[in-house]
Formats: sequence, C-alpha cells, structure tokens
Amino acid sequence: MQSKPDVPASRIELPAAIKAVLFDCDGVLVNSEPISLSTLVDVLAHFEAPLSGAEVARRFTGRSSAAPMDHIRTETGRDVSADFKPFFYERLFVRYETELHKIADIDDVLAALKNRDLPFCISSSSSVQRLETTMRITGLGHWFDGHIYSADFVRNGKPAPDLFLYAANDMGYDPAGCLVIEDSVAGVQAAIAAGMTCWGFVGGGHYDGARAGAAQRLIEAGAHQVFDSMADIAAVIAC
Repeated sequence: MQSKPDVPASRIELPAAIKAVLFDCDGVLVNSEPISLSTLVDVLAHFEAPLSGAEVARRFTGRSSAAPMDHIRTETGRDVSADFKPFFYERLFVRYETELHKIADIDDVLAALKNRDLPFCISSSSSVQRLETTMRITGLGHWFDGHIYSADFVRNGKPAPDLFLYAANDMGYDPAGCLVIEDSVAGVQAAIAAGMTCWGFVGGGHYDGARAGAAQRLIEAGAHQVFDSMADIAAVIAC
C-alpha cells in the first residue's frame, strides 16, 4: 500500500530486501533544480521556444537535455543538438560556482549507508560533464567510488527504466533488491518500470511552498514512500 504524502519519515523503514541504493542527483543530492530550471527558462527563450517557469518545471524536471531540445525542435523546426548544451552549460556552470549547494544532511545519509555496508551509486539524467562539475563543486564525488551513472550511458532517459537497470547490472544487483531515491515524476516512473522500490524526496528548493502537492504527484507516479528530510532518512538507515 502506498503511503500518504504526510506520513512522517520516522515511520519509514528500510526494507530488509534492499541490497543497494540508487540516488538521483539533481534535487536529491544537490539543491540544483532551482538554478537549472530558471536557467533553462532563459535558454529556451534564447532559442525562441519560450515556456513559463512553472511549465519548464512540470515538463523537464528529472529529464535529460534531450527533452528541451525536442521541445525546441517541435516549436521552431531547428535542430539545436550541437548548440544547446554549450549554451546552457556556460550559463548554468557560472551560477553553480556560487549558488550550488548539497542537500542538507545528505552526507549523514551517505555515511550511514557506508557504516551499514550498503552499496550506493548515482543514477542521474544529467550528462557526464554536468555530473563531474557537480561533484567538483560540492565535494560529493568521494562517496561514490566511481559508481556514477549518467543518462549519457543509455539510449533512453527517464521515465524509461534504462539507466536504473544499467546501474543495477553494472553494480551486480537484482533490480528487485534496489532502492531508488528520486524527486521527479519521471524518475519515479523510471524506478517503478525497472521493478525497484522508490522513495520520493520533496525537500529540495524547487519544492519550497509546494511540498504537499509534489509529494502527491510522486505517490501517484508510484513512489512507495515520500519524505522531506535527509536527517530523518539517515536515522532510518542507521537503525
């Protein structure tokens, strides 16, 4: 039975069957979504395919860069595949240098997993370039022992299950024994399609003032639990 969005994390339990944890990155490990979504609004306007901030968040949160490029192609008839990432990343990474921060208490979660000898990885819609930049700025890379998987590795990004299945296979774990922590509808759908347990996280800055609605959307997408505090989850894992 799925939990209601207001169920406190103190009532969440880590299933005994879980053998590995797969983290999304943006909005789960780092508070990057407010930066990237607002930058994307400006970039879409530049490519003459404007959308409001709310529509950008609804359509592209948790998706790879292929999704906004497809939108531009549909709206303008232009193929911007050679130009989009350099233009977007130039603006995004300047902001990352001063604005990007880790999600509060995420180091405690990762330390608790290490102490419990429970393997974990990153499985992100971000490109390798963006993940490398994120790890450098936040200092999170040392936790993952090279187990950082990008949408660049697979043909189909989220909500397709390809990336989660790739990561689980590479780490040597059955999908049924994997827990995914995600903040987006597309990510939750991908995890469920992969046959994995999924917890939805709504504590990122992009959900400020709208966490109840975000939690409901993640539950409707298939999340087994939702939570908004990494400190609470660190305590759950440590039990």
